[in-house]
Amino acid sequence: MAPAWHWGLVVAVLIAVVVLIIWTYPRRLRAVSPGTGRLLLWLRLAVAGVLAFTMLRPSLQVIEPDSRPRVFAVVMDRTRSMEIPDAAGGKTRRAALVETVAAFRTQLEEIGENTEVRFFDFDRDLVPLDLDRDQAPSSETQGDQTAMGTVLEKVLEEARNQQISGVILMGDGAQRAVSPFDLDPRRVARMLGDQGLRVFTVPFGASGAGDNSLDVSVDDLLVDRVVFENKAVIVRARVRLIGAAGRDVRVRLLVEDRTGKAIGQSGLMVQPPATGRTSPIRRMSTTQNEDVRLVELSFVPTRPGEFKIAVEAEPLDGEVRQANNRRRSLISVRRGGIRVAYIDRPRPELRSVQLLRASEKIQLESHIVRPGRRAGRGKLDAELFAPGRHDIYILGDVPASVLGREHLSRLAARIRDGAGLLMLGGFQAFGAGGYSATPLAELVPVAMNAAEVQGDGPIETDLHLMKDIRVIPTDSGLAHYIMRIADSGEVNRARWEALPPLEKANRLRPKNEFVDVLARDPDGNALLVATDTGSGRLIAFAGDSTFFWFQFGHREVHQRFWQQMIFWLARKEDDTDQPVWVQVEPRTFNAAAEVPVRFGARDEQGKPIDDAQFQVSVLAPGQRKVALRPRKDVEAFSSQFAETGEAGDYWVEVTASRGGQSVGLPARARFLVNVRDLELDDPAADPGLLEQIAQLSGGARFPPEEFGEAVEQLAAEPAATGVTQANVIDLWDNWYVLGLFVGLVSLEWFVRKRRGLV
Repeated sequence: MAPAWHWGLVVAVLIAVVVLIIWTYPRRLRAVSPGTGRLLLWLRLAVAGVLAFTMLRPSLQVIEPDSRPRVFAVVMDRTRSMEIPDAAGGKTRRAALVETVAAFRTQLEEIGENTEVRFFDFDRDLVPLDLDRDQAPSSETQGDQTAMGTVLEKVLEEARNQQISGVILMGDGAQRAVSPFDLDPRRVARMLGDQGLRVFTVPFGASGAGDNSLDVSVDDLLVDRVVFENKAVIVRARVRLIGAAGRDVRVRLLVEDRTGKAIGQSGLMVQPPATGRTSPIRRMSTTQNEDVRLVELSFVPTRPGEFKIAVEAEPLDGEVRQANNRRRSLISVRRGGIRVAYIDRPRPELRSVQLLRASEKIQLESHIVRPGRRAGRGKLDAELFAPGRHDIYILGDVPASVLGREHLSRLAARIRDGAGLLMLGGFQAFGAGGYSATPLAELVPVAMNAAEVQGDGPIETDLHLMKDIRVIPTDSGLAHYIMRIADSGEVNRARWEALPPLEKANRLRPKNEFVDVLARDPDGNALLVATDTGSGRLIAFAGDSTFFWFQFGHREVHQRFWQQMIFWLARKEDDTDQPVWVQVEPRTFNAAAEVPVRFGARDEQGKPIDDAQFQVSVLAPGQRKVALRPRKDVEAFSSQFAETGEAGDYWVEVTASRGGQSVGLPARARFLVNVRDLELDDPAADPGLLEQIAQLSGGARFPPEEFGEAVEQLAAEPAATGVTQANVIDLWDNWYVLGLFVGLVSLEWFVRKRRGLV
């Protein structure tokens, strides 16, 4: 029995019901004869008895003998990795497997009385084979995933329907599968062992790259996501060479030609022309059997837009695996951005500034110099300060002596021409760096004098705030574009208060009351001072450790602050993007990956439109269109796209409306799903995994030449006890119990009706 509730509760309820019936029901039957009263009471108690029967839920267990023959399953790998010719005698793995089965076929089929051997091929599924005695398994390999976990689970399901006594698993042992076929085979092997179903494994193939393997693959491709028109673009790739000793390998760069192509159409991949400063082709060779080479290719984009690029290693004669010879990415070519020259010495704050490259509007060029005895190694080119070369200059912890008076005079001239200047803190910045006696002194918005110069001795600590410094916006700073890291004033102040403190800062003195002090420390010391000369704009920022902000989870605030400093210096603070935007990061994915899509809409002031309605769709290869469901995140909207099983180009389109009216033009983005050959990208065998599967199930691993021993161990398996799983019959859950209940209730009602009690 399996009571509906706890035994004690069920018994208590049943006793209460019976007592209640015996105590209260006879009082209502005083108007009828004693015989009729007893009949009605017994009918009511019978109804309660039926209810008690259903609450106790009794069942009957029937055990029957089973005369079916026991079954041994021989499960054979037919995936494409089995075509690698690294088995004994130079045979392919599948050919060696087929020969092994053929050699022991008779022994298998004569394994014992009342025993049946069944053969299966597998890849991502279990495929039964109907073999006659004089036939053999096919040597063809066609499977694209080795899903041993899923296949063994199917064997376990088969064991529930037929008396499977053991399994022989034959293959290279490497699990190569993606969701939903990536079930861990070790977990299933443990379940099989718990059921007394042992797995004997037979491995084929080499576990490493053998002398007879040949493969050239492009493993990584590195290129800036945003590049600029008519400027050389560097593309770096890592090329892995296996078995290519003494062979000449040609690696080339391909760029998409989108001439005449519409959205949703891919362009032809062509090789860009070589110029005096670019090289789209490299040749290499190696004397080693396994080698990795870094390749640098380059080209000059001549038109703006979004383009697909690829690095391709041309296949060698005899190379089986070719899907990994090419790796692709996407780049966005801009007409030009805010050109920023950043000059600093090596220090942690370098990374803070270089994160500006995340903005598609900023074109950052870093120049690292080394003060002191190494100063000559980082000598700056005079062209760096040529008219029109850069829009913004950033000076870090670099003394004026490293730049020299001529460069500083050119820099001052650029600021008077309209360029912007940002000076950052450091032990040799501002007055400590000797800038009081340079042409920049009259332009920089802080006071400096010659007595402040930091010499070669100990640090002049009176020139610096040598403690943790919190950045606190002034009242005017909270309203200034540079310091606006949130749209609401109170939220803006709270975000600044939540930022980690700077490690230290320079002690700055505003030059006069006409400069804007946008931030101070808790003691009132100026930290960020800005001025607009009418032609150029200048910022003096005392800090040099904003890298703490993104290290401690405030990356978005960090990037917004830095970008807004650059936009303000370039007089771009009033520029707005398109109202509707969409972003897919990264731009390339492997097959079966989930792709995150972020999108949103802005009003004319650049503020997010939180009540916009979005329609999001993805155009997949073959012109297949898939609609996505938007969901609201903290500061944007997002969707997930998971139908990436097919390699190719995918296009995301986002449209927005508000109050029934369209918001701007549709936004589009493209991402790529790489061609992926799970079976041949890394075809090495994994006999170790086969051994784990065997041990976890209670079986053993045998080399192909000892396959007969596996058959003998299977034959020695004890026969089944002749009992299958018990059949359980629920006695309470059927139509006749329900009919009895309805009949008793109806009969009681009929008697009461005839006696005038209803």
